[in-house]
Amino acid sequence: MDKAMAYIDKLAAKLGVAAEHVYGILVKQAVVEGATKLGVAFIFALVAVVISIIIVRVLKRTDNKVTNEIFDGIVWGIIIGVVLLVLSIIIASSGLKAVINPEYYAIKEILDTIGGK
Repeated sequence: MDKAMAYIDKLAAKLGVAAEHVYGILVKQAVVEGATKLGVAFIFALVAVVISIIIVRVLKRTDNKVTNEIFDGIVWGIIIGVVLLVLSIIIASSGLKAVINPEYYAIKEILDTIGGK
């Protein structure tokens, strides 16, 4: 932790600002990244729902006369919808963690930067 604080102080000195300001920026950035991930997850989930609605409408229109082409389209639609839904859950979980606890991700960013040198 002392190493992290020394890094923040060094970075702040180079930028000509207080260390608290640098840390505050990193915390805000963690919230922004988390919110962005939540937005992407929402869009993926929305697309998965739209795909499922389209599949249901296609099935209603065919009157139980499903051809091979329609069946293939339905199978691909289900596969794509499930993949998007799983990706949505994974992305939303990491985004939600960043929004709930941005200080952790700010410190993690600092430690990753120190370890990467």
